[in-house]
Amino acid sequence: MRLVRDYMTSQIQTLHHETVVCDVEKAFLKSNISGAPLVDDSESVVGFVSKSDISRFDSTGDDPFYTRAYEIANPRVITVESSESIEVAAQRMLNEHVHHLVVMDGQTIAGMLSAFDFVRLVANASGDNPE
Repeated sequence: MRLVRDYMTSQIQTLHHETVVCDVEKAFLKSNISGAPLVDDSESVVGFVSKSDISRFDSTGDDPFYTRAYEIANPRVITVESSESIEVAAQRMLNEHVHHLVVMDGQTIAGMLSAFDFVRLVANASGDNPE
């Protein structure tokens, strides 16, 4: 069985939920990412911010130097356990209409699974050799 842990990105960037939007944008550009889990002081996941959230924010005209990430992020974080099958993860993404899942090992962030990871899976001829 193909497991989430075999296809996820394990080295991910989290952002503190109090980070201002302009710094979220800088982090996305610097790390070439399109989303990140938001964590609080105890490293608990409290939200997820994406490029889509930033695009919606940019259209409001609000100040990115004062607005905090938690104010524009989705507080409902969609997760999957690293031990789940890749098919379960794909179905969750479809059902929830999201492009990213935060991968958990119990209460600890283990990584992320994105739509791009599924593209990589399909592009791999055998589908059994994650890169």
